[in-house]
Amino acid sequence: MSLREKTISGAKWSAMATIIIIGLGLVQMTVLARIIDNHQFGLLTVSLVIIALADTLSDFGIANSIIQRKEISHLELTTLYWLNVGLGLVVCAAIFAASDLIAGVLHNPDLAPLIKTLSLAFVVIPHGQQFRALMQKELEFNKIGMIETSAVLAGFTFTVVSAHFWPVAMTAILGYLVNSTVRTLLFGYFGRKIYRPGLHFSLASVSANLKFGAWLTADSIINYINTNLSTLVLARILGASVAGGYNLAYNVAVVPPMKLNPIITRVLFPAFAKIQDDTAKLRLNFYKLLSIVGIINFPILLGLLVVANNFVPLVFGEKWNSIVPILQLLCIVGLLRSVGNPIGSLLMAKARVDISFKFNVFKTFLFIPAIIIGGHLAGAIGVTLGFLLVQIINTVLSYFVMIKPVLGSSYRQYMLSLWLPFYLSLPTLAVSYGLGLALDSRLPTATLLVVQVLAGALAFAVMIILSRNVLVVEMKRQFCRSEKMKTLMRAG
Repeated sequence: MSLREKTISGAKWSAMATIIIIGLGLVQMTVLARIIDNHQFGLLTVSLVIIALADTLSDFGIANSIIQRKEISHLELTTLYWLNVGLGLVVCAAIFAASDLIAGVLHNPDLAPLIKTLSLAFVVIPHGQQFRALMQKELEFNKIGMIETSAVLAGFTFTVVSAHFWPVAMTAILGYLVNSTVRTLLFGYFGRKIYRPGLHFSLASVSANLKFGAWLTADSIINYINTNLSTLVLARILGASVAGGYNLAYNVAVVPPMKLNPIITRVLFPAFAKIQDDTAKLRLNFYKLLSIVGIINFPILLGLLVVANNFVPLVFGEKWNSIVPILQLLCIVGLLRSVGNPIGSLLMAKARVDISFKFNVFKTFLFIPAIIIGGHLAGAIGVTLGFLLVQIINTVLSYFVMIKPVLGSSYRQYMLSLWLPFYLSLPTLAVSYGLGLALDSRLPTATLLVVQVLAGALAFAVMIILSRNVLVVEMKRQFCRSEKMKTLMRAG
């Protein structure tokens, strides 16, 4: 199978798995938002935000360093495996010991037992990370999708069933541990058929991996601050309930694109790595990727922006109506972040994570004061506006700081790759908004929301069908070819 065929196949398997995982995550979040009180929901979201930093530290970029290297020896793999396990134990101990301090700093003492329980995941998770990286390196996304879907389903089932009997944050924390354990066991089972770690350890043999991982980890920490500081600031200033509401909106508008985009970017990172020395080919494929990511995300986020006032009370309950304007602003944040996501795959493929790190440090110097000042002046809305302002600046500067140094001068291609999905999504925005104004108070909320969503989706489908853009035509041909193959296989 050619690299192109493997890439397309990998994208399909990743798409199916990720959509299922996102769907289960949204259902779980909706169930928890409805049946546990606002304070407990806030505690849950804040504890998960804290543990996300520990997750970044425990991996130390080792998985991506394995994918980026064209060739890697058994000694290097074994060393990296035990290094990962050791880091996991250190992170577990550090988070467990610091849990009371963290809870005190955030003025939420109830966080401590949740953080202590979550820290146990870092004893388990590292044992499966390397096997996943090796499968991803070989584009075996069918196995990865099956494993991750099974693990999420196990955690989801435990959480949703248990929450009806014990409606507190700890239920979801235990569900996360179930997810992590099942995931690690499955990756270990399938991964050991490919490779078995030995008892060797040579730190000198992995110096290149550690250098790559150090830059990647530093970049991830800065990204973590830029992504999660807003939740932590709100938790400290206004309490867990407000932070939980903000995070609920964030998980609807920003998190799904962050998880959907790796359907493409996670698959194309190893593909980009294989053509990293052919700049012209890399440039062409990167801008295609940028447009495809936009075509997937723009209509959904622009549509959500205009239906948010009906979506929130219907899905999460009227107790969360205060997050409607926050959700609308975060839809724009999510849209801008979605088109920035592929840049990470490009820089990792070229082993230039240092560029991203330096740029994110600059962004952090803008982000921290914007979030803190916004939070003190206007609470959750102020934090969201600060987040949006920094994201706009980031999007404007990304081309000059990160893309141009790697791909060369190509500003026109950059702008056209962003204009295409926006242009195709404009009818969705107009139709959904117009129907919301025209039919408000004339239809039940649920009916109006369905009408807005279906009409917006139809408007986007018409734009795709009528489009003569080269990339859109190529996508339609690929889709039709895939459908024909399915028909032939059924007929055979």
